[in-house]
Amino acid sequence: MPSTPAKRPRPASDLASALLEVKGAGALTTAAYRTALAAFLASGQAVTVEGFAAYIHQLRRTRSAATVNQALAAGRKGFLQAAERLGLPAREISLIRGALAEIPAVKKAPPDVAVVSPEERSALFAALPLRVRLVAETLYVTGARVSEVLTIRRDQVKEKGTNGAVELRLYGKGGKERAGRIPVELYRRILEVFPKGTYLFESRAGQHYKREYISREIARAARRVIGRSISAHVLRHSRATDLLASTHRIKAVSRLLGHSDEATTLRYYVRDAFSDEDLFGEV
Repeated sequence: MPSTPAKRPRPASDLASALLEVKGAGALTTAAYRTALAAFLASGQAVTVEGFAAYIHQLRRTRSAATVNQALAAGRKGFLQAAERLGLPAREISLIRGALAEIPAVKKAPPDVAVVSPEERSALFAALPLRVRLVAETLYVTGARVSEVLTIRRDQVKEKGTNGAVELRLYGKGGKERAGRIPVELYRRILEVFPKGTYLFESRAGQHYKREYISREIARAARRVIGRSISAHVLRHSRATDLLASTHRIKAVSRLLGHSDEATTLRYYVRDAFSDEDLFGEV
């Protein structure tokens, strides 16, 4: 009985065509993946996982972390889909998956977080219209996002006592609920200016303020009194930075901000380094 001939490897042209048929989660992702894989195919590297790994290594030298990581994501998705499309055995697909997983992504540098100093914050608050100032003070004290503060309804406010804090129920990303607190003194000043309405901070038209309006007023006042434009979100960054510097309680700050985990808080707000005095003062 004649032996079965060995299965021939697929030609590179078949694999290249299959790579360009990659599909992402949506139309935009699909288009981005196909553009990234077309660039790989035009690079001259071998149309193999090893060639793709060499291409990613080369890309690291000239492109941003975001570009490299997007190309890597495209390759991981493209090679696996192509392997299935070409009918490769499950064992071979598993080996391809393992080889792709070993290609490291580029770690992005921690984002720069803008903050205002206590002196700048005092000057900023003094320069704001009273209604906007109360919103700004609440943003800073709670460390909440602008949209979270502006959509607080009066039935989400609970006064805990004469000398206690006032609790605000906040709804963050994904509808996740958490509690924020402000001093009674601040709450009383808010009620003097906003005595009634559905929302805690309600415009004369009976709606909550728009975040664009609050950000515009804060940016305008900041340019005038501290010499640079900032967004309302900077008050959240400033509160987190100030609390971490004064308390070093990362978990508590993470909860205050409504972060899903402490790693997010560390990534955004911890900027620490030893000074020469710290390192060599007692050597």
